[in-house]
Amino acid sequence: MSGTRLPPNPWLADHVIFFTSRWMVWGATLLWVLAQGLLDATQLWALCLALLVNMLATRFAQSYLRIVRRNPATLMIDIVYGVALVLFSGGWDSAFLLCASSSLVLPALMYGWRGGIMAGLTFVSIDLAALWAAGAPPADRLLTGEVSGMTLALTMMAPPLFGALVHPLVEMMRDYVEHRRAPSRRSPERSDMRPRRSAPPDAPSLPRESGGVRSISRDASEPSPVAQATRIRTAEHGADELRRLLFAPLAATDVELGTAIDILTSRFSQHTGIAVRVTQLGRARHVRHAQRQLLVRLAQEALLNVQQHAHASSVNVTLRYDSSSVVLMIQDDGIGLLDGTYERPGWRSLRTLQYRLAEHDGRLDVFELDGGGVTVRVSLPLD
Repeated sequence: MSGTRLPPNPWLADHVIFFTSRWMVWGATLLWVLAQGLLDATQLWALCLALLVNMLATRFAQSYLRIVRRNPATLMIDIVYGVALVLFSGGWDSAFLLCASSSLVLPALMYGWRGGIMAGLTFVSIDLAALWAAGAPPADRLLTGEVSGMTLALTMMAPPLFGALVHPLVEMMRDYVEHRRAPSRRSPERSDMRPRRSAPPDAPSLPRESGGVRSISRDASEPSPVAQATRIRTAEHGADELRRLLFAPLAATDVELGTAIDILTSRFSQHTGIAVRVTQLGRARHVRHAQRQLLVRLAQEALLNVQQHAHASSVNVTLRYDSSSVVLMIQDDGIGLLDGTYERPGWRSLRTLQYRLAEHDGRLDVFELDGGGVTVRVSLPLD
């Protein structure tokens, strides 16, 4: 997912996929039950139970994800619910196996295809143990012909296979959506990470060109409309070039966080001529792929905004690893924030990044320094 140019689609956030998938398999199960003529009192109660759980999952999805990230063992609650749904709706004859398998979506989203397989195997183990305890062991049912070999194979193989496929399918869908949303070469989109205070009248205009910074002197009087339009087009061209450079794919998708930050700052400094100092504090710790991509995205947006709005001469980037969190700070010595705040309606990038950070129980702070300039600080808890 490296190199995407637009903010992540909020409809493809983990918590949205979590509850959307439950409604999809619930609807598919309802259609199957109706088509097969299996709707009796037991199936109706099972549908109502799943409906109630889906409503709760939709209402508390974000809170549940935060709890699960702090304590992954909480995922067992969802798996046990899936097994209980299968037992309640008929055991070996249940039509709710697909609906119950929706409890494997979240482990797959959090831990990839390996997490999906492990959750699927856990589901099968608990399911078979529960069936055995309920007096329906598979060996006896096979011998009496009450359960076919196909049914047993489906019960044992479907959950881990489903769990293994969830993550790659979701990633393919995200890649497709981001590819469809990718801007054209001359896209007029502007980074909106933070609006800035306008430069004072005597401050030089600083359009960016590939390979360095060029200062243009200006009179104290207002520039002509033609000069203004020319300067804006020049700055926009420089921003587009820097955007393409910063958002170009890295050498590998699993590159270490510190290395990714070094690559981005090197690209930024070489293109703009702005001095960048990178400091890493603490021993490097493992950062999950989703968290690493989010931190890289924030660094890309912050550096792009320094070039577009800050009129800065230097940038300090600090990556700090604590015992339970990682902190990324990007500080510039530019002109500061517009009216002392970065919150304005219609600025999508900042809202989207805050939204994504909240999903990972993280925090974003943007504030001015006493000596001038702006600090963008993001902290994320480590698993």
